[in-house]
Order: sequence, then structure tokens, then C-alpha cells
Amino acid sequence: MKPSPALRRRGPAERWLEALPLGNGRLGAMVWGDPARARFSLNESTLWSGGPGTDAPHRTPRREAQQALDRARTLFENGAVPEAQEQIERLGASWSQAYLPVGDLVVGVPEASMPGGGTPAERVLDLAAAEHRVLTAQGDHLSVVSAADEVLIHAAPCPVGADLVLEFDSPLVEERRDAADGSLTVLLRAPSDVPAGQFRREEEIAWDPEAASRAAVVIRTRRDDDRVLVVCAIATTWQGLGRAPDRDVQDMLDEATAQAEAALARGEVELLRRHREHPRAGADEVALELGESAPSQLLATSFAYGRYLLASASRPGLPPANLQGLWNARLEAPWSSNFTVNINLEMNHWAAGIAHVPQAAEALEQYVAMLRTAGRETARRLYGADGWTVHHNSDPWGYTEPVRGEPSWSTWPMGGLWLEQLLDTLAACSGREPQEIAAERFPALREAVAFGLCLLHESADGHLATFPSTSPENLWRTAEGTAVSLSEGTGMDRWLLRETARHLVDAAALLGEEHDPVVQRAASSLDLVPGPRIGADGRVLEWHRDGLEEVEPHHRHVSHLGFLYPGAAPSSPSEESAAAASLEARGDEATGWSLVWKACLWARLRRADRVQALFELYLRPAEAEDGTARSGLYPNLFSAHPPFQIDGNLGIVAAMAECLVQSHRGEIELLPAVPELMADGSVRGLRARPGIAVDMTWSEGTLTQLTLRALGPGALGTHRVRCGDWSSLVELVDLEPVEVSIGSSPGRVRR
Repeated sequence: MKPSPALRRRGPAERWLEALPLGNGRLGAMVWGDPARARFSLNESTLWSGGPGTDAPHRTPRREAQQALDRARTLFENGAVPEAQEQIERLGASWSQAYLPVGDLVVGVPEASMPGGGTPAERVLDLAAAEHRVLTAQGDHLSVVSAADEVLIHAAPCPVGADLVLEFDSPLVEERRDAADGSLTVLLRAPSDVPAGQFRREEEIAWDPEAASRAAVVIRTRRDDDRVLVVCAIATTWQGLGRAPDRDVQDMLDEATAQAEAALARGEVELLRRHREHPRAGADEVALELGESAPSQLLATSFAYGRYLLASASRPGLPPANLQGLWNARLEAPWSSNFTVNINLEMNHWAAGIAHVPQAAEALEQYVAMLRTAGRETARRLYGADGWTVHHNSDPWGYTEPVRGEPSWSTWPMGGLWLEQLLDTLAACSGREPQEIAAERFPALREAVAFGLCLLHESADGHLATFPSTSPENLWRTAEGTAVSLSEGTGMDRWLLRETARHLVDAAALLGEEHDPVVQRAASSLDLVPGPRIGADGRVLEWHRDGLEEVEPHHRHVSHLGFLYPGAAPSSPSEESAAAASLEARGDEATGWSLVWKACLWARLRRADRVQALFELYLRPAEAEDGTARSGLYPNLFSAHPPFQIDGNLGIVAAMAECLVQSHRGEIELLPAVPELMADGSVRGLRARPGIAVDMTWSEGTLTQLTLRALGPGALGTHRVRCGDWSSLVELVDLEPVEVSIGSSPGRVRR
């Protein structure tokens, strides 16, 4: 049996991007791994600035919003796009809140010596066990973040009589500190408002004690012969998604104290046993092995690492994985380490279905449910629309407004439709009965589509087009040479509205809801809202008309190609050719998450050679020898935008899965785009539509072994399986695995 996937490093981390991450979905720690001075950079997923309504004083009133939209529409139709865009900017007036660090804990044992006369110790992060060890001659230094006991656990050799030093430092306001021999309790206050980086020239961080979260950090220690046990519990005044963080401070302190002291009483052996008996949900159900070359092994580790990070950063009932997952070192993190809804939140969860990270999927579902509630008021006030909306940024308090700023990134109201499209994709891999899924998804789809329909206007060519409309973060140039972003019916808008409308219509047919007025409007819009449009140059049109000059031809976003991936509808040959031409024009070099999206798209086009080139860029060091910052991997394998964003780490799992299994064309296609790095390998547990676990082995890109298993009653029946020129019909009559004979003539395969 091969050893479990692990990250191995020699010597302690010298900076945060060399430390290794632990997490239990709520508590997070970056472990630096110095035997004499163990350092942990701590996070807690519910510790954010502000709270619900922090932005309320800045919100645009209904009358002002309606006037701005009316003026913008008239100006746009008359060709005055810059002036129209100025009106649209009036919709955004504030910003979402920021995800915060807790602080740094240091456990010092000055008498601890390095092994081998100063040879740096090896530190190992075991991804399967979620355990970090520093291996020394004196014994292992073990660190875990336990979901069973809700504490960070650190156990290490400690010479009898040695002094133990506890240090804790935080960028937050320290309201109280109680220190005693071997124990420490700290009460912290978060800022009440942290404006995003682009607003910091004119806005200050606010520290209002009446409108801020608190956090309690409780550290306890004990010695058992020549080992020391340190436990750290963290609690906050969090009350739930979308709710004010106003929990009683004493209750919070009491909870953290009880958790720390109960864990301490159990001791190292019992804590480790409980940790191992409480594994991450789904952790053992999916595994990938690749060939023996170093790049292939690194890619396989990236797959395991991405699943590990997503599971470690997510838990139902809490905020889902944010822009940095769970791990953030800075009070003012890049882009507030919040939820960027125009790609990053979605990419974080693309693999949650196909690579089975169930708690992450559930956390996302609950988060979207909260956004629906908050987004209804925003839809009515800003657009006079039914349904709900969320724009470019969000936070766990339910921020759904456009942020203040340039509409290319601020005024993009289609976030609700993209999130519903993503939830549809996750449900499609579940194995549940289609009618059950339809009944669950119908109300949410109805609301999202109702909002999209309210944005439709008749365009000059007689089609229906959304307005206002942008293609996230991209710009085009007017005939006068002005860079603008405002459009109508961009390629991304059309894809999202058409796909969610189709899903709504299909769900209505299963439920007998065809006469619902929103369903009827959605059905009629499918004929009037164009699908992917192809320009004279053979590329997919991103904007409202052909021939517009691109400000940045190699822009990182490829939003107009979303119909190909993550879209679930099969594409025509002409659409695929146009998508390929668009990707060629964009080029490969890009941010980390953009490399991943392009890899997914090329995989859908069955272009293993292009996937190979993108994977090579993804795996390169993010810090070039000449000091240039670029996409790639940092020393701890975190993905670089740059700077660090976790969407690349999580999205690469989906990209690799797409190379191995595709099921959106009505059949299960195996090995559709296997790059050289993945030429030999095996995988267990990937999910295909409508909920089929795929186990297979391949050599030199050729399938050698295959087993399928239905995950639920909705996946029973006969399914066509294809790999290259070979295909077969496979009948799944129950939930038991079916071994498929490879290379047999097409026919029905039975157990």
C-alpha cells in the first residue's frame, strides 16, 4: 500500500507561506514547525469584522436607484456608454466585511535541542490523517486541530524541569488577559468595520466596541513525564449566518474554557484517538494515484491537498471556504479574504460534487440560503425586481449590494443565478431521485430566474438582453477610445439565464408546475435570449455586439465561456470551435485560478495537450528566480493569484477530475482529456451524473479496469459508458459495485 499523501519539509517555516495548514472546518492553524519554538497562526471561520447592516447607512434608496437605471438605459441606447456607466455606479455605495486573523500562539521550550547536532528536523503534514508532525530524535511534535474536541492540540517532548513559555499576540484589540503558570486566557475585540483595500485612502478601520465581534482564546497545558500537552480553544460571539454577532461574552468565555479544560483532562493519547475516530466526511471515499515522475506525484498531491483544504475549511452552519479558505494572516487581507462571487466562491466548490467533499457542499447550500433572504430586499430596492440577487462580493452577514466602484467588478447582479447553477450541478451528482431534487430545487430556481427575467429588455436586434450587464472585471473600448464595462446581455449573462431557466422548466415538468407564471416566462425566454454567439473572427462574443475592441485581450476572466464549463449543457461543434478560438486568443499565462478555469475548459474540449501546458504552469514555483511574482505554487503549495488565493488549490481538483470523467453530455465519458502528467494512474470514488461512483485504472492513457456503483436510487438503470472509440451499456440494478469488462464489443454489461 502506498503511503498516504503528505507534504514534507525540512526545517521550520521562516514565513507564513512556508507554514502548513490544519483545520476542522471552524478552527484553523498554520503550523510553523520549530521544535524549540512551536508557532501557530490561528484563525476561526466566524471571526469577521462588522455585522449585518454595517453597510445600511450607505445603501442606495429605491427612487435613486430607479432614476439611475432609467437614465443609464436611455444613455446606453443613445451610445453614451461612459455617461450611462456613471449612472450605474450610483447603485454601489459600500463594501462587504473582512475575514480576520485571531493571532499567533507560540509555545516555547528553550531547552529543546535540534536533532543530530543541529540538522533541521523534518515536518510532515499527513493529509489523510490531518496530522502535523515534527520528527526529532527526542520524539515527535504532534499537532492536530480536532473536530471531536474543538481544540488545537500540540503534544511534544519536554525535558523534565524545562521551562514552558506561552506567548500570544494578535492584531485585534486585547480587552483582557489572564495568565497563570501553564495557562492563558485572552479576550479580543474585532474591528466593527474594515473597508476593502481600494477604499482605504478615504475610509478608516472602525473599532466601535458596541458593534464588534469578540473572540476568546483559552490555552491550557499539562506535563506527563517528558512530554507536554498544549490545548487551545477559541470561541466567538457568532450567532449564525446573517445574524448579529452579539452572543453573551461570558457565555463565550465559559464555552472556550470548558472545551480547553475538558480536552486537557483527556490527555494526549485519548485526544489523538478521538481525533482519528472523527475523520473528515468523505475523506476516504475519493483517492487518486498517478505515475512515479516528480511532476506527476506533485499533481497527485495537489489533488489530495485540494480536497483536504476544502474539507478543512468548511463545516455546515458556518461560513463556507472564503477567498483564503480558512487561513488568513492579515487584518487587511487581499480583497478582505471575503467571498468573491463572480468566480472564486464558485470555483472553491466546483469539486465538492465530483470529488465528493460533502460538508463543503452543505455549508455552501446553507450560505446561499442566507443570501437568498438578504438578496430579496436588494433586488426590490435596486432593481424593482422579484427574486433575489448578490453582486461581486459578500460576507457571512448577508452583504448582497454592489460595492462602491467601477461597474466592471462592482455591478454584476448575476451572482444568484451562478450560485443556483452550481447547486444544481452538485445535486446532479448525488444519486437522488430526479423528482426529489426537482422538489427541493424548484423554489430556489424560481426565485433566481424571476430576478433574471426582470433584468430583460428588448435589444436593438430584437432579442431579449439583460441590463445592466457586465462581463466580470473586463473592459471594452468605445469608438472614441474610452474604456468601459457596461453592456447588455453579455455572454455570461445569457449562459446563466438560459441554463437556470432550462433547469427551472425541467423541474416544473417533473412537478406538474408548467403553468406557473415564472416558469412560462422562463420557457418563452429560452427562444428569445440567444445562446453563445460567434463573432466574425470565429470567437465567442463576450459583449453585446461584434467588433468591439478589447482593452485587455489576455484578460484573466473567461466568463463568456462559462457555457462550456462549468455549464452543464452539451455544446455544438461550432460553439466548441469558437470557444477554442477564444481560449487561443486569451493565451495560457494568467492568475492561478484562471489557469485552472482554462484547464477545465480545454478538458471539456478534449485537448489534453493544452491541459498539460496549463498544469505545468500551475505546478511551477510562484516566486521566479528573478523575484518576479506570478501564478504557481508557494513553498507550502498554496496557489498564487498572486498573492495567495485558495481558489486555485480547490479548483485544480475539479480540473483534474474533468480530465478523467465527464458526464454532462448524457453519457459517462472516461479519460476524455488525459495529459501526459496523468498518463498512468488510478482513481477511486469520482462522481458522475446522475450519481455514480467511478473507480478505474489506466495505463498510457488507456483504460484497463473499471467499476461503477450507483450512489442512490436516482442513479439506477442503464447508462452508456464511453472511452475513446469503445462504449458499452452498463446496467446498475442496486447500490452494489459493477465491474465492467473493458474492450468488449458494445453491449449490455451485467454483474
